Amino acid sequence: MIPLYVENGSAYVWNSEDWYELRANHRICGSLIGSLPSFPRQNDFLGLPMALTSEEAALLVNQGICQLFEVPNLTMKPSEDEKQLIKELEQNVLMEQTDALKKKKIEQLSQKIDIIIAGKRQKLLSKGITDVKLDKQALLQEEISKLPKLAPAHVLTHLPTEHYMDTEKKNVAIDVLRPSVVEGKGAIKYKIFKDLWEKKFHITSGSKFGCDFLIYPGDPVKFHATYMVQCVYNQEATMRPAELVAFGRLSVTVNKLAVFAFYNSHEQVEYQTLQWHDNVT
Repeated sequence: MIPLYVENGSAYVWNSEDWYELRANHRICGSLIGSLPSFPRQNDFLGLPMALTSEEAALLVNQGICQLFEVPNLTMKPSEDEKQLIKELEQNVLMEQTDALKKKKIEQLSQKIDIIIAGKRQKLLSKGITDVKLDKQALLQEEISKLPKLAPAHVLTHLPTEHYMDTEKKNVAIDVLRPSVVEGKGAIKYKIFKDLWEKKFHITSGSKFGCDFLIYPGDPVKFHATYMVQCVYNQEATMRPAELVAFGRLSVTVNKLAVFAFYNSHEQVEYQTLQWHDNVT
């Protein structure tokens, strides 16, 4: 199963293959919150980790797709053994990159050795030395010996998104998620989310549009949202006309269909569409 790592009540996906699996095969979009240092427009294009809503994480656990883990020792000061292990890993990275760079430089020198020999011969001839004998292999080894060592400051370092060391993991239940999905409004919101997911929709947060969920017929990268869903937590509560008008007009403005979702007395999710008309006759 795919591991979800919980920190302060939020579940995160750190592995790119897991991210792809969840999005492509399980219609879980989440929210990428990490920066991409080499990518322009970092406010618009984000990377791993992917943060999941409580509803997304709980659904994945209940469907047997994922497991929730807490990693207590990530917040602890590393031991001397761990520090030594990290130092050895960094040294291995330096050695591997040094060997790769040296191999590349040797290939480049081998391709240009004839040009180098011609240049040295011309230099000697310009000094009046006519008896010029240059050993190609010896000259190549001489040039290789001049290659500088790779300084640690110049090493290309990939910042790992998934922890590269084995760490102590503690399996936890969905009740650690915040906001909660096991009681109160959170439980109702989760049931509505689950019902929409089972209807094969793609679902994202609707906070930017003043609702709970945005519903897409396909991947949000390819499609615009069709519905904006507002969860109703109390069927007996009175909804002010101004709220209905505001929600209806908002849906028209953003070209989506306004939907109220609620959990009825028969323990079933029901939906009510709100259609806005400019003129009432």
